[in-house]
Parts: sequence; structure tokens; C-alpha cells
Amino acid sequence: MYNNQINIGFTGGGFISFPLKNNYSFISEFGFSRKGKKLQFNNNEWTNTAVFNFIDLSMALRKSYNFQLRPDIQSNLFFNIGPNIEYWISGKGKMGAGGEPTHYDIAFNQVPDANFNINYYNNINRWLFGIDFGFGMDAPITPTQKLLIELRFTFGQTNLGKENSTSTIEILGFQDDLKMNIKTLSVTAGYSFGFDLKKSKMGKSTKDKIIKRKKR
Repeated sequence: MYNNQINIGFTGGGFISFPLKNNYSFISEFGFSRKGKKLQFNNNEWTNTAVFNFIDLSMALRKSYNFQLRPDIQSNLFFNIGPNIEYWISGKGKMGAGGEPTHYDIAFNQVPDANFNINYYNNINRWLFGIDFGFGMDAPITPTQKLLIELRFTFGQTNLGKENSTSTIEILGFQDDLKMNIKTLSVTAGYSFGFDLKKSKMGKSTKDKIIKRKKR
């Protein structure tokens, strides 16, 4: 019997925003995140704390609403929703019943042996899919630069394990709970800068014409 608890992680990355009509925009994001889980077992006497590392890819449709943060500052509230894809690249954890815990690394799809420092995950789902729901606000610091903050909930749709997945570590015959998905509540702060592709292309074409005229 397992008792799941909250575990804290972090995330970092970048995004590209493509403006659409009627204050809509399309957001494409990429980054790295560390998530995990904390569970108690054996009548809550033992605790297993695991952290997992992921490569994240996500897309979202964002709707923005203009408002005046201050009389001279035009800001935006926004809401977004879209799919989230994660690739599970590595993990580690610690386990114990008081005192000094045993630390372990996670190994994917390897034959288990009597190693107390390796937790062998076999036949698991390394591609995980979810849905992102978020809202936040941004505020300009220059005409082309903004600061933003967002609260986001990621509802994982894919379980870590399949029906035939196994977790093997030589500690009291422990079997990790892989029939679960990860749900994440995150707060992110970011910085964005914008540029106009049309203007940049116009500048290049004008320079090309000037160079050609000089050659003549």
C-alpha cells in the first residue's frame, strides 16, 4: 500500500510566440524539467523519494486581454491551453526508514542484479503526454521586451508504467508504483523580446539593392 505525497522540482527553457488575429497567439516551448514523487510504504515506515529528468516540448493557443497596469503601462492577462510532450531521460532517488537513506540511480531496460544502488525500470513509458492549462500576465520593460509570470497546471495523461512494467531494487523486495501519471502545478517567470520578420526582410532587400547599384 502506497501513500503518495507532493514533491518539489524545477523547470527551465525557452519559447517562441507567433501572433494571430483577435489577440490570439500560438506558443511553442522547449526545455528541461525535474519532477518526481514521494511515497510511503510498509505502514508508512519507509519513504521513497524519486526525482525524474525530462526534455519538455509543448504547444499552446493563447488568448490575451489588454489592461492598464498603470496609467502609462499597457499590460496583458492571458490564458492558454495545449498539449505537452515529455521524454524521460534519467532519474534518481533515495529510500529509507529513518536514519541515513540508501541513494540509487534509475536504469532503464537493463537486466536487474543485486545492486542496492540501482533501481531497474523495465518496459516503462518514456514518452509521456499531457495537457497544459495556464494563465498569467506580462508587462513591458521596453517597446520590444516584456517580463511575464504564469501559473500552469500540467495534467499527465500517460502512466509511467505499463501493465507489464517492473521496478526492481534489492531493498526488501521493493516494487515501485509505476501505475500513475504525473500532475504538476508550476509557477514560472520569464523574459521575452520581439522582432518583426517583415521589417528584417525589408532591410536585407534594401541593402541588397544598394550593393547591386554600387557594383553597376
